[in-house]
Amino acid sequence: MIRPKIIISEQDLHRLETMLEHQPKLTPTMQHLEDELARAEVVAPQDVPNNVVSMNARALITIAPAKEPTEITLVYPHDFKGEKGQVNVVAPVGTAILGLAEGQEIEWPQPDGHMMKVKIEKILYQPEREGDYL
Repeated sequence: MIRPKIIISEQDLHRLETMLEHQPKLTPTMQHLEDELARAEVVAPQDVPNNVVSMNARALITIAPAKEPTEITLVYPHDFKGEKGQVNVVAPVGTAILGLAEGQEIEWPQPDGHMMKVKIEKILYQPEREGDYL
């Protein structure tokens, strides 16, 4: 499984590591998230490229075999309300897309053992791009 380069803000890294530390038991996807955080290029929030999926970003993604992109918002577990388009970062697709840039693709394991292929089509909103570092 080839993993493209990913970029994460120091702020997102800290929040995600804190969340993982407070879990009584890590799921396989949480373990994948931990691995992704360990390999990420970590930058200051203001240095996150504006074409990268960060926490609370809205993006158009395509999950093969679909041809049409889907609009998603990547959220923390405590913000996940099951609303249309929300993707929890501890869901397989959420962990897969964190830190990817427009045009990048990744193959990612699903809980059923199959692989999913996800492509980032476009970043519609990114907090860091808008100067929102909260």
